[in-house]
Amino acid sequence: MKKSKLISLLAVSALSVSFLTACGGSDDKKTDDKTTETSKEETKTAEVFTGATQGTDKFETLSDGFAATGAWLNAASADIDASGKTLTVDGLFAGDGQVNRELALYKTGADHKPEATFTLTVDKMVVKSPSFAIAQGTVKGDVFVNAAGFHFEGTGKIDGNLIFASDDLKTAFEALDAADKGTVTGEVKVEASDVVAVKSGLVTIAAKGGAIAYEKVSEVKTGATAGTKKLADLADTLGENGAWLGAATADIDASGKTLTVDGTFLGSKGLIARKVALYTQNAEHQVTETYTLTADKLVINSPFTVISNGVVKGDVYVAESAIGFAAQNGKDTTGKPVTAKIDGNLYFATQDQLDAYNKLADTAKFEVTGETAVKAN
Repeated sequence: MKKSKLISLLAVSALSVSFLTACGGSDDKKTDDKTTETSKEETKTAEVFTGATQGTDKFETLSDGFAATGAWLNAASADIDASGKTLTVDGLFAGDGQVNRELALYKTGADHKPEATFTLTVDKMVVKSPSFAIAQGTVKGDVFVNAAGFHFEGTGKIDGNLIFASDDLKTAFEALDAADKGTVTGEVKVEASDVVAVKSGLVTIAAKGGAIAYEKVSEVKTGATAGTKKLADLADTLGENGAWLGAATADIDASGKTLTVDGTFLGSKGLIARKVALYTQNAEHQVTETYTLTADKLVINSPFTVISNGVVKGDVYVAESAIGFAAQNGKDTTGKPVTAKIDGNLYFATQDQLDAYNKLADTAKFEVTGETAVKAN
């Protein structure tokens, strides 16, 4: 799946779990009293090109690959009959640069299209990993979904029932495009159960296995997450030991200075995200006021960083590590669109990043007074 499609898909799917408000300043709330947190224990790095990551015909190997110490991608190389057994998909993982987990039930041909698909037969599959996908083949048995972002890829199929742990999870699935909802021969229903929650915070991603480990969980009402008028608070919050969200509640002047957005964070929807919020909003999430951040340079190192609604006065440099950089534009109290602005130049480290940015919808782009080009910091 292409990253642009993946990002859109996960954004829709993650609506089933609520965390911080857009500009912070509210308590972390759970959507279900039965919600449980994912484990914060250190996860073991898995080798990507061993075991089920390159394809297996053994259920035990596939099961190990989907354990919390496994890898983000696991594949079958033949039909697997595990009648009467349960496959549990557990843990928090990243693949393709974003929170992701995938069961690939197919063999890829030279043109990267499936040349054969496979069937995994189980009594049931229990999905506890966010953003899990069944790709191309068939799972024969019931699938129980306890985490946000479940979807299909290609001709994915469940020959059995698809059972969600909450109404929110089912509603998010039903909101997906038809191509991402696959085929289900049985019922799509809800049986109330524990929902796996993903907390906002600073994380590291295993270089090979893709396992995500928490370094720290973000505090909702500290520093600039609740909004600040102070440069020092905003700079600290945007630093590598800060929080996923940094918000201004006034114009902030850092003339002649370089500000850096650093670190990899999980944001309010359980996705890899970083946000610089230069606005305030009302209870209807309408933009009531925007602010200007003035700096010599704003350097973006964090993946999936967005700058929301206000103005950056100075040059913005997007590092190669900062995939998914974009604007986040809302509407004011009259319903008029608000466009984030860069009063300066916007530079990307690579042509691929610039090309990806140019393909974004207008609502995800900036008004740029200078040039938008490729230039290293």
